[in-house]
Amino acid sequence: MIPPDSLGTRPWGEYMMNKRPYTKAGRLSDVLALIQVLALDEQTHRSEDGLQREFQRLPISSETWVGVAQEHPEFFRVAKDKRTPVSLVARHVTPEDEVQEQRILPSDFLYRLLQTAIDLRDREVRAAERWKYLIPLAASIVGGIITGVFTVLAVWLKK
Repeated sequence: MIPPDSLGTRPWGEYMMNKRPYTKAGRLSDVLALIQVLALDEQTHRSEDGLQREFQRLPISSETWVGVAQEHPEFFRVAKDKRTPVSLVARHVTPEDEVQEQRILPSDFLYRLLQTAIDLRDREVRAAERWKYLIPLAASIVGGIITGVFTVLAVWLKK
């Protein structure tokens, strides 16, 4: 598949920012909200309609909550043919409680999930912006080469 900006429709930096899911506008807040609902509610699986009812809004960074979950398999499971397809991976790998089939995640575990999402976003932003320091360096090198070429050309033409 050809990246959308290979046709020159977007600047390279914008393409790199949008290529990384956490760098989409509003994505971090959507992921944090989705983690909280799926970690703290007794219902371990949610449908798109159920998530919209819970949040009382659409996500900021995607057209659907299922779309947000699909772009973040590090936190969420999205089943293809289920009525309630979205769930938190951590709810499926923690030990089962005798009282509840799959217990609500403890607050310290939830804190670590939220912190992990924040850390992943920070890393993606740093990686997407890493290329920016090369622009002044490249401009200096090109300027030096052009100056050198004109200097050599001027000396050669005087002879």
